[in-house]
Amino acid sequence: MSATALSLSGRTLGAGELQRIKEKGKQWAVLHAVVMRPQNDPSSKSHVEYAPMTLFPSPLPRGVLAEAKALQPYFNRLIHQVAHDHEYLWHCLHNVVKVDDYTRRLWDIYTTVRKEGSAQPLSLGLIRNDFMLDVKSSCCEIQGMPQCLELRQIEINTIASSFAGLASGIWKVHRFTMAQAGIECKPEQIPVNAPAEGIAKGLLSAWEHYGNQSASVLFVTMEVERNAVDQWWLESQLFSLSHNVCVRYTTLQYAYEHATLTDDKRLLLDDGNEIAVIYYRDGYAPTHYHSEKEWDVRLMFERSKAIKCPSVHLQLAGCKKVQQELATPGAVERFIKDREVCNGIRNTFAGQYTLDQGPEGDANANMAINDPSHYVLKPQREGGGNNIYGDEIAEMLQKMGSTEERSAYILMERIFPWPQNNHLLKEGKPCDLLEVISELGIYGVYLGSAEEELVNEEVGHLLRTKAHTDNEGGIVAGFATIDSPLIVEAPCVK
Repeated sequence: MSATALSLSGRTLGAGELQRIKEKGKQWAVLHAVVMRPQNDPSSKSHVEYAPMTLFPSPLPRGVLAEAKALQPYFNRLIHQVAHDHEYLWHCLHNVVKVDDYTRRLWDIYTTVRKEGSAQPLSLGLIRNDFMLDVKSSCCEIQGMPQCLELRQIEINTIASSFAGLASGIWKVHRFTMAQAGIECKPEQIPVNAPAEGIAKGLLSAWEHYGNQSASVLFVTMEVERNAVDQWWLESQLFSLSHNVCVRYTTLQYAYEHATLTDDKRLLLDDGNEIAVIYYRDGYAPTHYHSEKEWDVRLMFERSKAIKCPSVHLQLAGCKKVQQELATPGAVERFIKDREVCNGIRNTFAGQYTLDQGPEGDANANMAINDPSHYVLKPQREGGGNNIYGDEIAEMLQKMGSTEERSAYILMERIFPWPQNNHLLKEGKPCDLLEVISELGIYGVYLGSAEEELVNEEVGHLLRTKAHTDNEGGIVAGFATIDSPLIVEAPCVK
């Protein structure tokens, strides 16, 4: 079912009219800063183009969005508490760190600072929780609407959770394109969405709790960043909230030469600028650490009294292995005592399976080898383009056998999302009507220590849509497009 077909009641847009709406939509995207640096010139400092996006919003049942948003504060608290439970983190990751060098390096930083004594008890989480709508094979349809949809968590992102800025503008673009197409749509069906403001409020809260109004918020970014405008959105929102906050930018490489740590653990940049909050938009993948210099900087940052977003232990809590372990009986209940909340969280879990050495891991590996189309093989990585699908799962698992290397991965039940139709606008690509699937992200903000919760909020949503034939879903990676939900009623959402 497409947004077009759903709302036009069978009327088809002519080719000329459709082309006009596409061009208008691109203009509206630029007007509302739903833009990125050009794909063929991501280092450009002065040129942008409209971000990959859908022409129209994609239908999403009202209950799905409400359920995901209502659960987010509990997910925020859960992942924060996991990050501050050393025994549980070690239980989850002790096999991973033996075979995954990147995770081991993060773990070494965490344990080094923990042994020394942390200079900053507070940690800021700017989290995005990603879900898909699973359509079971037994599900029937009435007037094109599946009668049984299940909200399923794909992953929880604890570092560099992006696109809050562009998500804050795309709903305006879609209200416009729907009107241009003459599609009847109430404003509340494309709800106001302001995650950039919510995240900026989280950064502001952390800055205020640091307690030095002359200190800055530091954005740690890549040297070449196509998605820079998304970061500028956050700085703009932060400036709107308070003119007193100065945002500075650095790369890990620049910080190696220009950042210092004082005897009392204050972090200084350049000519003595004190840093109150460190916000990472880099450092979440092994390729971001080109030498020991970047690792030295990460350790220096973690040792500082600046509030980290995230702290290294919160980043570790976002590992896929932790997600798999939380799906085991009693794990969520270790951290949350409310049975109804635990059930709500658990109801979003897809099947998660360990691949650690031993009889259980062997059985799970054989299960996937014999039926690879129903599983996804996941390493401990962020940023898109890392998961393994289909026959490659069987090939990789057979190659690894029962070695320790297998512990670097987890196995997840594959989700079969609700297929729809939409036009995907990508610069230089055809914009035909395609069968597409969507992924819903919910943004959360959490500020607290091991003992105290200061801020815990759900602050907005993101919809990403891609061709049904694409496995991976990253926007920067070139697969997905930014989207917004068109709220519809659905008879049965579990």
